[in-house]
Amino acid sequence: MTDYMAITTELPPYFFFPWFLMEMDSTLTGKLTYAILLDRARLSQLNSWTDEAGRIYIIFPIEKIAKMLGKSLTTAKSALAELEAAWPIERKRQQFSQPNHIYVKLPDGQKFSHP
Repeated sequence: MTDYMAITTELPPYFFFPWFLMEMDSTLTGKLTYAILLDRARLSQLNSWTDEAGRIYIIFPIEKIAKMLGKSLTTAKSALAELEAAWPIERKRQQFSQPNHIYVKLPDGQKFSHP
């Protein structure tokens, strides 16, 4: 059974899908991957996960990204490569056997308001 929403309706957990993604020349999988990474970056921000330059980073294994997307490892890797080539993320290799750091970027000069 479904219910209509009311003013007091509690919403289920969700993540933000930034409006600027709608204009980005990217696949839907790439855009969804970015939204998931941005949500994870918010958690890193809350937990003060920063590098020596004060930049927020996330650690998010490709296997978990693929699982969240409901896609294969190859598709998740392709989405990350697409995002890295387009600008919105940067991956930094760490020492041997250490997970990569993923930096989620925001567009320069972007005013974040509803269109």
